[in-house]
Amino acid sequence: MAKARLSLVLALLLACTACLAPKPTVKIALVAPFEGRLRQVGYGAFPAMRLAIRQAAAEATHVHVTFIAYNDDGDPAKAARIAHNVARDPEVVAVIGHFALSTTLAALAVYTQAGLPVIVPTLPAQAVPSDPLVFRLGPGSTSARQVVRTARCDLLDDTWSATGLPPCASDAPPVADLPNAQHALAGFTEVSLGPPPGPRAIVAYDATMLVIRAIRQAGGQPTRTSVAAALRRARYDGLLGQINFDKGNTWADAPMWVYPVGTP
Repeated sequence: MAKARLSLVLALLLACTACLAPKPTVKIALVAPFEGRLRQVGYGAFPAMRLAIRQAAAEATHVHVTFIAYNDDGDPAKAARIAHNVARDPEVVAVIGHFALSTTLAALAVYTQAGLPVIVPTLPAQAVPSDPLVFRLGPGSTSARQVVRTARCDLLDDTWSATGLPPCASDAPPVADLPNAQHALAGFTEVSLGPPPGPRAIVAYDATMLVIRAIRQAGGQPTRTSVAAALRRARYDGLLGQINFDKGNTWADAPMWVYPVGTP
């Protein structure tokens, strides 16, 4: 009887020790311009990422997900240097960036050589090289899912000029056009300390939530390899629609939002 009690006590102690063990920590890196002409891109994406991670943290999980943000100034040379810094951080298991074509192209090879999966939002899919570690969230130039709106494109924020999409087209609309985005980003101004969310916030929120789900699905101690594999299997109902990747790591059903020029 005494031995049975002792065994039970030891089992409980081992269980408690396991409960108290710290969760493994992994990072998602955000790289975007925070200064210069395209600074609105970074300041739209950064609060959205923080908000997504905060919301996801409320759910029980086996891993602690945090983030690190870098400013590439919209400069290709700096983007390449930043990419090396990101790749050297062993806790970073995925990157979201760089939101401009020149900086993205300058950094991609650094990430892929380090085995680091990269989520490329905003840019047209055909402008981004195909690679097993590059996940293209942007629409194609002839997107099958075009959403036409009546708002004048010249009244929309100028960060759309960074997308590389045709004039008056975007990979995301103003938040007011998406009721589910208004709900998900309701706490945005608290994080941004004032400025409201724009289209980049929607894209960054979806990209962050997509990576978080891949990290969780990777199981155990997530690695760059296991997160990349989980991204290839991803099925995430995002603000912009259900995100899943084809064999070329492209979101084939990515929407393109088209706005008329001038007064509707």
